[in-house]
Amino acid sequence: MPEDAAARRVVTAADIARLAGLLDRFEHALDPEAPATRQAELDFEAGVQELFTACVRPFYATITYPQFRGHVRWHCRAWLAVEACKPPISL
Repeated sequence: MPEDAAARRVVTAADIARLAGLLDRFEHALDPEAPATRQAELDFEAGVQELFTACVRPFYATITYPQFRGHVRWHCRAWLAVEACKPPISL
């Protein structure tokens, strides 16, 4: 079933969580030159570009890609900060 284009105007919490995981993997990597680190950065950038193309460009002509990318990065960092404050789950 195809996704409704009007419904995709929203960047979901799941989108932020997914991108935050990628951001964390490349911004806090011990080896910034490692292939996995570089791949995480490429995946993050592709994800942000995909969201911009689907959610922003068709509906909000005044928002630029750099503005949107910065906003997404800010939300990802906020998500990571909240996750870091949560107590560990005990099994």
